[in-house]
Amino acid sequence: MNPRYPRRGVYVLPNLFTTASLFAGFYSIVASIHGHYRTAAIVIFIAMILDGLDGRVARMTHTESAFGAEYDSLADVIAFGLAPAILVLLWGLQDFGKFGWLGAFIYTACGALRLARFNTQVHSASKRYFQGLPIPTSAAVLASLVWVAVGEGYPWLTHISEYIALGLVYVLGLLMVSNVRFRSFKDFDLHGRVPFALAIIVVLVVALIAVHPPLVLFFAGIIYVAVGLVLTLWQIRSRRMNRRRGSHSS
Repeated sequence: MNPRYPRRGVYVLPNLFTTASLFAGFYSIVASIHGHYRTAAIVIFIAMILDGLDGRVARMTHTESAFGAEYDSLADVIAFGLAPAILVLLWGLQDFGKFGWLGAFIYTACGALRLARFNTQVHSASKRYFQGLPIPTSAAVLASLVWVAVGEGYPWLTHISEYIALGLVYVLGLLMVSNVRFRSFKDFDLHGRVPFALAIIVVLVVALIAVHPPLVLFFAGIIYVAVGLVLTLWQIRSRRMNRRRGSHSS
C-alpha cells in the first residue's frame, strides 16, 4: 500500500459505544414525546455511562482517532444537549411559555458551544480542570430533577421542581460557556494505591446512591456545580489579594 495515501476507515469498537450513547439520547427524546419522563431521564444516565466507556475503550485498545472524537461530540450534543432540553420542556417548561422553550434552546445551544470550545482547546487545556461546566453534568442535574419530580415520596420538591428547572436551564447553560473551572478528576490514578479511608468513602457513596438514586444524583450534581463556583471565586479573590500585595510592596 502506498504510504502517501492513508488507510480509510474507522475503529469499530469505541464507535459502537458512541453509537449506543447516541441511540440512548434519541430514545430519551422519543420517550419524552410519549410522556414517559422517568424512562427518558434514566436513559440519559445510561448514555452517560456509554459515553464514559467509549473514550476509555479507545485508550485501552489504542484506537483513538480524530473521527472518533468528532463523532463523540456530535453524539453528546444529542444525548446531553438536546435530550435533556426536550425532556424538561415537555415535562414542565411549557407552562412558562416563551421563557420555557427559550431556556431549553439556550441550554442546547450553550451545550453545543461548550463542546466546540472543548474540541478546539483539547490539546492546550488543563487536565485537572474543565473550563466551563461539562455537558454530561448539566444533563445529569436536569435528568435527576425530572426523575425525582415524577416519582413519589418528595412532594415538597415536586411542587417547586418546574420553577427549579426553569432557573437551571439558564444557569447551567451559561455555566457551560463560562470560564468557571470544574475539577475533571482525570488526574486521579485508578491503578495506584489509595488511602483505605478513600475506599470506605467510595462504598458509602455507592450505598447512599442506592437509597434514592435520583435525589442523591441531583444533589451530587448541585454540589459539584457549587464547589466549582466557590473555588473559582476563591481563586479570583486570591489573585486580587496577591496583586494588591505586589503593588503595595513595590
